Amino acid sequence: MKSLSEDKRPWSVVPMRAFGDRTLKERELRVLGALSAFANRAGVCWPSMFTLCDVTAYKERQTIHDAIKVLKQKRYIRQLRPKDYQETASGWKSNRYQVLWDGDEPLPTREEIDIAKPLQPVRDQDGDGQEETGGLGDLQSPSHHPDQPRPGDPKLTGIQLTADEICNAYIVAVQQATGQARLYANEIAHARRLADAGHGAADVKAATLNVCDQALERRAGVPSLADVARAMSV
Repeated sequence: MKSLSEDKRPWSVVPMRAFGDRTLKERELRVLGALSAFANRAGVCWPSMFTLCDVTAYKERQTIHDAIKVLKQKRYIRQLRPKDYQETASGWKSNRYQVLWDGDEPLPTREEIDIAKPLQPVRDQDGDGQEETGGLGDLQSPSHHPDQPRPGDPKLTGIQLTADEICNAYIVAVQQATGQARLYANEIAHARRLADAGHGAADVKAATLNVCDQALERRAGVPSLADVARAMSV
């Protein structure tokens, strides 16, 4: 498993109003900063309890739970409910949270939740990481994109599994290089073509990082997986 420093961006955007709030303790500020490190523009994030303890250096999980409780009460974060997104009451394994920059933001859209996935550490992206009790909440079923294969599904072929790995490697590489999120559903078809051509996740990730660097130098947009495939002469 990669170290946390290799698995997330090295900065955090925290609500400015928190720094002027004398009622917040260091504990709450550190946990808010840790949550914010994985949040997208809509504030959506779901780092596991393992990740939050790692980032904040708190050994006791109860410390994290207590800080989360205070941050919710003071409207620095909001816990998102699966039923608001047509999920069952136990539709997510790890609870989704929204960092509230101003305190009165509307609920994020389902798309805003989906595009936050690449910003979570790889071990937390589907809520299937170290935290068996769902990170910051009760045991729940993992959310799942209908186009994404489920690990262990006997119907999956080697090509399908490789395509899934390629797609996720591309998404993680784009986020690492540009800070931008890409949707799995928009890229999986190109991932299948790359898998059919015999490519693997490692070489696609390396090529994605290279193509992103070139795009940034040209001040071009975020490259799609099709752009990466063309650069690999597929």
